[in-house]
Amino acid sequence: MTRWMVRVCFSLAAAALLWTTTASPQAEAALAAKVNVWRVYGEANKAKGKNDYKTAIAKYLQIAPLFAEKKDYNNAALMYNNAGDLQSKLGLYDDAVASWDLEAAAWAMGGKTQESIAAKRKADWIRSRFELFVQDGSAAGSVYHGVKYEPKNGALIGAYAENDPAVHASKNGEKFYMTDFPELTGKKHAMYLLYTVYDRDAGTNFFESYKRHIEIAKRENVALEVALQPSKGLDQVEDDGYLRELARSAKEAGIPIFLRFANEMNGDWVEWYSPDPATYIEKFRVVAKAFHEEAPNVVMVWSPNYFPPDNIEKYYPGDDAVDWVGVSMYQTFNGSLDPLKKSVDRSSYVEKFDRIYKLYAKKKPIMLSEGAVSYTDPVMHTDRNAWAAYQTRVFYESLPLLYPGVKAVVWFDATKKERGRLNSYTLSASSELLGAYKQSIGNPYYLSAVGEESVAAFKPLASGTITAGRQTIAAYIKTVSPILGKAEYWVNGKKAATVTSAPWKFDYDFTSFKGKTVDLTVKAFDDKGVIVSSKTDKLTVR
Repeated sequence: MTRWMVRVCFSLAAAALLWTTTASPQAEAALAAKVNVWRVYGEANKAKGKNDYKTAIAKYLQIAPLFAEKKDYNNAALMYNNAGDLQSKLGLYDDAVASWDLEAAAWAMGGKTQESIAAKRKADWIRSRFELFVQDGSAAGSVYHGVKYEPKNGALIGAYAENDPAVHASKNGEKFYMTDFPELTGKKHAMYLLYTVYDRDAGTNFFESYKRHIEIAKRENVALEVALQPSKGLDQVEDDGYLRELARSAKEAGIPIFLRFANEMNGDWVEWYSPDPATYIEKFRVVAKAFHEEAPNVVMVWSPNYFPPDNIEKYYPGDDAVDWVGVSMYQTFNGSLDPLKKSVDRSSYVEKFDRIYKLYAKKKPIMLSEGAVSYTDPVMHTDRNAWAAYQTRVFYESLPLLYPGVKAVVWFDATKKERGRLNSYTLSASSELLGAYKQSIGNPYYLSAVGEESVAAFKPLASGTITAGRQTIAAYIKTVSPILGKAEYWVNGKKAATVTSAPWKFDYDFTSFKGKTVDLTVKAFDDKGVIVSSKTDKLTVR
């Protein structure tokens, strides 16, 4: 079990213990009487068969902690799972989230890592989350590490765009993505991603082969993110003449280079995957040493995939070898995992940052080294334009609020068809997705060149206080509904604003409430205008 799973295990197991010790009188009586758990289980199933879900839920929750008491964590997890399923059928989503969190804890206690991850995912997909932020320029630079090319505030925008025919025609040279992609999206981008192989036998040298790209990058004042992939395995990687020549050629390029070596190393789908993290770490450090010594214009990007989350830490090469932490992270529609069994994808793209951010944002700038949202269902190939556009807007608009330590975001502007799966990320092929992207990167938080800074900044309203005067409030809102149509703000029971898009910003003058406490309520509505969740916070106006 990894350290992450151990932390999940203890934190959620504590919640389970708390449930046991503060349970209802009926549950306490059951414990004292040492009830026959299998008899109660049969009664729960019988009640479920009669659609008496409330009775069934109570009985499943009655015996789940008894199984845990006996260290029968598998059956404890199954009881919490059963309760959560029925609670979700009754629309008791907060209760279902609590049950599935306890299910995840039980699976973790039993050493079932993947089952624990799946249970946590169910809970996260329907978990309501309201977080309020207030615009505050003094918060700019609150997450800053002083690393080369890192903006103090804001995020560099980038793209992989060579495979978008609307912006690149390599054969006739009429279109080149570094000039045409900004025209398509309405904004200059700070960097572009390119892929190359680490092949000592062939003597492949990206920096020599792509001189024209480098010259145009220099002319256009853009950086390159170079994905250096050892496609013939890690055994080729040594501190030798080939590696040193690569590094010296990178220096001669004379532009900012983000070198992403052996990305997604934590996934067994890449040729350089090693089940022994020590082998990967050794090779990354060899490459980092060479580039650090030979190429001062290069920063080393360590970039796992966001999934699986439980093995990421094992592959970290060390603070001295890593300059930036990247992550590969895509969002594709998957209704088969819907815990409500309605074939809806209720996941949040931006929340996929949670794991990597919590691990490394305090010590390294974070970047989305590649990622995008698909506007087609990858399996059914059906239209998901509205879903993708919404996910994209929420991602870019919420990122400055939730994850100010993310300092670069690179969109993968291409379409991939592999083994029958169609992942459609090409912006020029979807007017709805392109519109959402253009609107999102128009936010002044997103930067067009290395060296730029943004003054746009927000800070959490976690303290429960707000300064008198006119304030701009924004929110991150996620509910059981995958697409929200609007949010309403109410101050002391009076509607203050209705907003129709993330980050759900509104301006309000709190002057008249100075020295008082106000109730600020946020109500979330789905795309059909039906209220799906709400939250009230008490704010002291100082």
